[in-house]
Amino acid sequence: MNRFRRRQFLGFAFATAISRSVQGQGAAVDGGNQTDYDVADATTLAQWVARGDASPSELLAEAVKRLRIVNPRLNLFSQDHIELALRASRADLPQGPFTGVPFLLKDLGSQLEGTVTSSGSALHATARAKQDSEIVLRFKNAGLVIFGKTNTPEFGLALTTEGRHLGDCLNPWNLNHSTGGSSGGSAAAVAAGVIPMAHATDGGGSIRVPATFCGLLGLKPTRGLTPGSRGSGMSVAHVVTRSVRDSALMLEALAGYQSGAPYGLGLPSTGFYSATTRNPPPLKIAINRNEPQVNVDPEVREAVLNSAKLLEALGHSVEEAAPGINYERLNDVQNTLIATSTTSWLNAVARARGYEITAEELEPMTHMIRREGARYSGADVAEALQMMQQFGLKMAQFHNRFDMVLQPVAATPAPKLGAITFRPGDDLASYTARFKAISAFTHLYNMTGQPSIAVPFTMSQSGLPIGIMLSAAMGGDARLLGLAAQLERANPWRQRRPLIWSGT
Repeated sequence: MNRFRRRQFLGFAFATAISRSVQGQGAAVDGGNQTDYDVADATTLAQWVARGDASPSELLAEAVKRLRIVNPRLNLFSQDHIELALRASRADLPQGPFTGVPFLLKDLGSQLEGTVTSSGSALHATARAKQDSEIVLRFKNAGLVIFGKTNTPEFGLALTTEGRHLGDCLNPWNLNHSTGGSSGGSAAAVAAGVIPMAHATDGGGSIRVPATFCGLLGLKPTRGLTPGSRGSGMSVAHVVTRSVRDSALMLEALAGYQSGAPYGLGLPSTGFYSATTRNPPPLKIAINRNEPQVNVDPEVREAVLNSAKLLEALGHSVEEAAPGINYERLNDVQNTLIATSTTSWLNAVARARGYEITAEELEPMTHMIRREGARYSGADVAEALQMMQQFGLKMAQFHNRFDMVLQPVAATPAPKLGAITFRPGDDLASYTARFKAISAFTHLYNMTGQPSIAVPFTMSQSGLPIGIMLSAAMGGDARLLGLAAQLERANPWRQRRPLIWSGT
């Protein structure tokens, strides 16, 4: 599409979608064919704005139109900030790598002044932020136009985006299957073509699992590299994207020590994008097929083996090796830290408001985790923190021998809705055992703080995406992105389209 036709198309979207957005309607895609927006990543959209080929308001109109098309089917959208975005798009936006690009925040882990962040819970359904959080400030400084927030399970405590308060988010590839969690709404928005990039967080796999279930790229950065890491530091923030360069450029905008934060001082804050523009040197990669010992779907196993062959063809060496992690102990440590931090925080909420949290204000899952967390002692928490450090030391030693670790992201493609969510009668052990049988691989790197990336690789026979996971030593984000970009050039994935696509 030439410059005139692109502006004509986007101008049509602006004239129709914004006027209809109040009624929840959207304009039809021009001719039912792919448009430039269908194949553009966020970097391309920013280039259109910089050249004058499209305005921020036109891009916002296109994103809103597409949201109206797919959200009734997918339930990916949780908080509407379109009017705020309209005002921002017409004002002087900061000049950054993504000036004028429409963007969605996850409804968890960020605060946008004057708006609700519900965290997927009735407990916070009306709580409005008094100021922007640091990561939102950095998103704004990158030039992004924030027009809403995306669906997430309550407090990010589930590996699937299913819940009572916001409702279930459905996978664009198959509406009977999960998007993963807890960044499922963001992954659905990008996978369905509403926007090319969205905010996500990862405390146990919550970027990488939705990315692989929805056919996207998802980087969990090194602990403390992006703002927002607190407490044990398991959760970090970044984005899900359709291209490697978007992830790298966004990391350039987000990276940098947040004053007073407990993590992140001294980490590299640049070089991520440049690493994607050249092939990395030959790397020594460990393919870990022995840890943890879970049943891996044959198609997932084949994808990992085929990716190892591709990596070897690209000049890297791949050797079977495992670091010797006790995953039973790892799971216990994570359960201890997540349950006790949840209990401590909810107790503080109850004390601050002067009355107890009711049954209706929380999901049964969260009530269970709060009760279970109260059973642990201070000594249990101290031991769990010490063990978390031991896992980090063990992996650091492993990386003295290997540059990267290759594994599945998840043991299966996206499971059906209801398969891994909370069930009546669950305790902490039974609940987590069910979803960790699928998400068995990701949470180690939340414990150790290492960067880890989900890379789209292939499709299952049933039409669901399958990704692979690569993980590097602490601070190895640039090297990880460079290898992902090499795989993207060798095995492109952006041409794949799900069943529910906003552009057709």
